[in-house]
Amino acid sequence: QVTLPQSRPLSKGEVLGCTAPTIEQNDCNAVVYVGDGRFHLEAIMIANPSLKAYRYDPYTKVLSSEAYAHGQMYTNRREAIEKARGAQRWGVILGTLGRQGNTNIVDRLVGLIEAAGRSAMVVLLSEISPSKLALFEGVDTWVQVACPRL
Repeated sequence: QVTLPQSRPLSKGEVLGCTAPTIEQNDCNAVVYVGDGRFHLEAIMIANPSLKAYRYDPYTKVLSSEAYAHGQMYTNRREAIEKARGAQRWGVILGTLGRQGNTNIVDRLVGLIEAAGRSAMVVLLSEISPSKLALFEGVDTWVQVACPRL
């Protein structure tokens, strides 16, 4: 049985690097991603860590079994959170690429940061890189409302 999951507002079967459906394990025992590269496939592997994942590259005509280092991702995120706990000046990035940014979430984050007695500065970016962030002096930590993989 083949199922085409949907994560609105995307079409059935469509996966982006920042939007992937969570698939009920009762409905599926594996994911087959058709496309080149891993960026979008990783989004579905992050959203569904217990499902087997396969990638078919239509250009090379190769089917491969894929895996994602969930443990390393969780460790990296925990370390970033611990580092941010003592930050006084926060940079809040609103992603402007496609449908990534959500101003309601940014407003809520800024409110929470300021309620904790810290300052927040909102920055709009279409692409996030360490070199761009280095241009903003005095920011102790960054939080972004955009693609969860960045």
